[in-house]
Amino acid sequence: MDKKELSRKRILECAKIIIATEGIDKLTVLNLAKKCNISKRTFYEIFSSKSILIDELKQEGCRVPIIDEREVIIEKARERFAKKGYTRIDMDEIAKAAGLQRTTLYKYFKSKEELLEYCIEHETEMIKREAGRILLNVENPVETLKVYITGFCNYISNPYPNSLFSEAYNQLQYNKKIDQCSKDIHHFFVERFIIVLKAGIKSGIFRSDLDVKGVAIVVLATLNGLDFFSKIDPSLDIKVQIKNSVLDLLFNTILIEKT
Repeated sequence: MDKKELSRKRILECAKIIIATEGIDKLTVLNLAKKCNISKRTFYEIFSSKSILIDELKQEGCRVPIIDEREVIIEKARERFAKKGYTRIDMDEIAKAAGLQRTTLYKYFKSKEELLEYCIEHETEMIKREAGRILLNVENPVETLKVYITGFCNYISNPYPNSLFSEAYNQLQYNKKIDQCSKDIHHFFVERFIIVLKAGIKSGIFRSDLDVKGVAIVVLATLNGLDFFSKIDPSLDIKVQIKNSVLDLLFNTILIEKT
C-alpha cells in the first residue's frame, strides 16, 4: 500500500472518530489535518473537498448527519436529476425535497443548469478517485482489468448515478463545463488503462506488439456502448453475461498464448 493510500485510510478513520466523538460540526479540514498529522495540502491532494470525503464515508456505511444547506441541495438535486430527468423538474421541486425555500437555492446556485454542472463535477471526481485507485494496481494487471471492468459493468447497471450523466450529456451537450468533465474522464481512463497494459507487457503477460492506446480506447468505447444497449434492452445481463463476454474478448486479444 503506497503512502497516499495510507493517508487516505487514516483520514477516513479520523473522520469517523471525529463524527462519533465530537460531532459533525467538528469535521473540518483543519481538525482532520491536526489529528492525522498531515498538512491541509495533503488532505486536498487526496480529497478535493470535504464533500468528497463525506461521500466516501457514506459509501463505507458511516452515518453522516447533514448540517450544510448546500450539501442538502446537492444531494437532493443529484437524486432528482437522475430519477426524473433534467427537463422534468424545476428548482421548486428541488427546494421542496431539500426542505428549503426556493430563494435559498439561489443563494448557492444561480440556475438549475449551474446546479447540474456541480452535480456532474462532483460525480466525476468520485468516479476518477474510485476507478483510479483500482487502476493504480499494476502488480497484477490481469486482476486489475477484471476488477475495473466488473466495477464498470456494475456501475452502468445502476440506474443512478448512471442516469445522471445521461441526462447531463443529452440535455446540455453544449455546456462547456459538462463537456470538459466528459473529456477529462475520457483522458483519465485512457491514460490509466495504458499504464496497466504497459505493466502487463513489461511483466511478460500481455503481447509486446499491442497498440496500447488503441486497445485502451476500444475497450473503453465498448464499455461506454453498453450503457446505450442497456437502455434499449433492460433485460441484458450486464453484470454477469455481458461482463464475461467483454473480459473474454479482451484477454483473448492481449494475453500471450501459452504453448
